[in-house]
Amino acid sequence: MTDTVSLVEITEKNLSDILKLKVAPAQESFVASNAVSIAQAHFNKAAWFRAIQAEEKFVGFAMLFDPSQPGFEGTEEEHADIWLWRFMIDERYQKNGYGVEALRLICAHTKTRPSFERLLASYVDAPGGPEEFYLNYGFEKTGKIEDGEVVISIDL
Repeated sequence: MTDTVSLVEITEKNLSDILKLKVAPAQESFVASNAVSIAQAHFNKAAWFRAIQAEEKFVGFAMLFDPSQPGFEGTEEEHADIWLWRFMIDERYQKNGYGVEALRLICAHTKTRPSFERLLASYVDAPGGPEEFYLNYGFEKTGKIEDGEVVISIDL
């Protein structure tokens, strides 16, 4: 992969491009659409979300549940962990290394947040799901299931 990957703020100018990004039809049950994710982000003060850009093209979307965000007043349990809440690479750009590089940037960003020792995520355990991708990156299964999804973590 020769393209430089970056995490870019979503603005009125690039929103339309981000909303056009889609996973493959067989993957649609694994992650919410970007439209749903962005709408949820605007109503949850713990949301931190960015477009994934490779050179001049948008290739994906990522969102963290970051309880250290200003204004978030959740429970003590909600403040304990930072989560990779949403993560997607458009079907046209999968298997080009963009997801791995974007996760590296997300982990680097997460390390700048106060007091978190690990990043949590979850996935649907089904054929064609992202399990292999996450485990190959270095996430480990925690042994927990939440909302029917396998919970994984990676030390920061």
